[in-house]
Amino acid sequence: MRSRKPYIIFWPQYFDAKRSRSNGRRLSKKFAIDKVSLEDISKAARNLGYNVEIERNYKYSRTWWDDAGRVLIDLKGKKKNKVLLEVAKEIRKLHTKA
Repeated sequence: MRSRKPYIIFWPQYFDAKRSRSNGRRLSKKFAIDKVSLEDISKAARNLGYNVEIERNYKYSRTWWDDAGRVLIDLKGKKKNKVLLEVAKEIRKLHTKA
């Protein structure tokens, strides 16, 4: 098994506004996003200067029937919740531009 260090896993379910906290959402409704994809997360993280990898063949354990995939982000010493919020705000910016 490959070591993930220094990467931390970010699942699209963390950002999904349609999910409850018990089903995987990690953000408040205020910052949650409708229809977030792996590409949205990776593009937002890259725009913020983080190193990113996409892994498409993994499934989130709470919702194993959903679409597969996760994003690995090098946090560069920051806390996961802080980076999660930064990425969510950046995704919002990207969605408003499109």
